[in-house]
Amino acid sequence: MEQIYALIKTEYLKRKNSYWLPVWIISGFLGLMLIALFIAMLANVSDIHFFNDGTGTLAARTGSYGLMFFFAMIYFIFLVLMSQSSLNRERQLGCDLFFRCQPVNIWRVCGVKYLMHVYGGLAWLAGLGIIAALIMAFIGLGTGLGFPLGQALYGSFLGLLAYLKVAVVIGSLLFLFSAVFTHNAFLKGVAVMGIAEGLFAVTEVIFRHQIDLPGIFGNLFAMVGNLNAETMDTVKMSSVMGDPRFVWGLLFAAACFLSATFIYRHRAKDSN
Repeated sequence: MEQIYALIKTEYLKRKNSYWLPVWIISGFLGLMLIALFIAMLANVSDIHFFNDGTGTLAARTGSYGLMFFFAMIYFIFLVLMSQSSLNRERQLGCDLFFRCQPVNIWRVCGVKYLMHVYGGLAWLAGLGIIAALIMAFIGLGTGLGFPLGQALYGSFLGLLAYLKVAVVIGSLLFLFSAVFTHNAFLKGVAVMGIAEGLFAVTEVIFRHQIDLPGIFGNLFAMVGNLNAETMDTVKMSSVMGDPRFVWGLLFAAACFLSATFIYRHRAKDSN
C-alpha cells in the first residue's frame, strides 16, 4: 500500500501543472459567467432567461450537464496530452533508468500510471461539478424557481459519467499508444489508424463493396455510447449509461491496458 501511495504521489508531482491548469481555465470561465450574471441582474435585463417557467428543476439538471460537458471538453484536451506520454514521461525527464531500477512490480507501476493519467482528472472535474451545480441552484433561487440543488447535482453527476465513458475508451487507447510510440504517441497513433481506415476503404472499392470492413474511428466512438450531446434537455441516467455498446468499451479498455503493460515490460527488458 505504501508503494502505491508513493507511486500516486510521484505521478501527481510530475504532472501537477497538468492537473491544475484546466481548473484555473474553467474557474476563469465561471468567474466571467458570474460577472455577466451580476451585471444582468443590476441592469434588470428582462429578456435574459435561464429557466423556462415551470421547468426549473429539469433546467437545473440540463444546465449542470451542459456546463460539465463544456468542462469535460477542456479536460479531454489535457487527457490527450497526459495519456499519450503515460509510459514515456521518465524518458522525457531523463530519469528512465533510475525509475526502472526501483523494486516495484511493473503491473503496479502501469496500474497507477493508468489510473492517474486516464482517470486522475475525474477528482478535479467532480469538484468543479459541485461548484457548477451550486451556481445553477442559486440561479434558480434568483429567478424564483426554488433551489433545485438536487437536480443540479444530478446533472453534474451525469456529466461526470459522460466524461468517464470517454476516458475509458479514448484514454485507454492513448495509454496503449504511449507504450507503442515513445514520442508524439497521439499523432503517430492517429496516423496509423487513419492509414488503416484508408486501406480498408480502398480494399472495399477494389472488391466493389462485396466485403464490408469495419470503420475504425466509427467503431471507436460507438463504444463510448450515447453522450446526449444533441438532446441535453432529456438527459437522464438511462440515456447516459444505458447504452449496451459501452460494455464493448470496457472490454476494449481492459485489452488496451493489458497490451500496454506487456509492451512496457518488454521495453523494460530491452533497456536492461
